[in-house]
Amino acid sequence: GSEISMYYDPMICKLSTHGPTRADAIATMNHALDQYLIKGVTHNIPLLRDVVSSSDFARGRITTAFLADHYPHGFKGHKLTSETAEQLATASAALQFIRQARESYSHVASRSASYVLLLPQLQPDGVHKLEARVTLSLNSETVSLQGANSFTVSTEFANGEYAATTNTLTVVWNVDMPFVEIKHASGDLTVQFLDPLPLGFRVQFLGTKFDVDVLLPRQRELMRFMKERERLDTSKLVLSPMPGTIVSVAVGPGDVVAEGAEVAVVEAMKMQNVLRAPRAGTVKAVHVQPGSTVSGDDIMVELEDE
Repeated sequence: GSEISMYYDPMICKLSTHGPTRADAIATMNHALDQYLIKGVTHNIPLLRDVVSSSDFARGRITTAFLADHYPHGFKGHKLTSETAEQLATASAALQFIRQARESYSHVASRSASYVLLLPQLQPDGVHKLEARVTLSLNSETVSLQGANSFTVSTEFANGEYAATTNTLTVVWNVDMPFVEIKHASGDLTVQFLDPLPLGFRVQFLGTKFDVDVLLPRQRELMRFMKERERLDTSKLVLSPMPGTIVSVAVGPGDVVAEGAEVAVVEAMKMQNVLRAPRAGTVKAVHVQPGSTVSGDDIMVELEDE
C-alpha cells in the first residue's frame, strides 16, 4: 500500500554488501542487484548494476565526475560487448527451447534447434539490432521444467560482428518463476524472464531490460521482405524527460520559436528542468499548463511541420 511519489527522490531500498575482499563484495552486490524484481515503477538498478560492474569502480577509481566521464551522453542501459552479447544470445536461445518444450509437456521432437536472435544494441543515435545465429543441442533425453538443463551451444554473429563461439550452458529455471540461473563458461549469471512478446520476450540481464526477438531461420529470411514501421518524428516534439509537475510554460500556439528557446519548465526530484525547442519553428499546440503533471515521454509541445 506504500505510495512512491514523483515529487521527490524516493528510496525503495538500500543495499549494502561485504566480503573478504572488494572483489568479493562487488560480486555479492552484482548478484543481489540481479535478484531484485521490481515492476510498475522506474528505478535505478540498471545504472547501479552497470556502475558496479565497471573496471574503474572495481579499482576504486571513483570521483564526483564518474557519471559524466563514463556516460557523457547519459545512461541508456547496458551496452553489449562481445562477451555479454554471446551470454544474452545463448541464454535467450536456451529459454526459447525450454518454453517450447513446456508447450509440449517437456517432450521435444528434436534435441537440437537453431534460432536467429535480434538483440537490442545501444548506440549514440538509437537502438540497433545485433543479429546472432544460435544452434543448441540438449545434453539429455528430455527437458526439465523445474530444474537444470544442459546444452551445447554454438553462436555466430552476422557480419562477423563478434567471434564465433561454442560453449556448454547449464540453465536452471522453474518456468513458473522469473529468475533463471545460468552457469556459463565465463561465469554464473542471473537472468529474469519478464514478459512474452509477439516475436520473443523481455528479459532483464545485467540490470537492463532487453526485448529479444527469437526467430526461426525461415522467419528471419522472410522478415527481410517486411516493410519497416515509420519512426515517430520527434524533431517537432518537446517530450517530458521524466515524471514531474509543470512549473511554467513560455510559449503558446502560433508563437515563433528559435532553436534552443525555452518552452517549459518541469520540476522533478526537487530540481527544475528547462525544456527547449529542438529546432526553430512555429508552435502548433501546447498540451500542458502550469500545475499539471506529466509522465516520462509525454508530448508537451508540438511544432508545425517544416
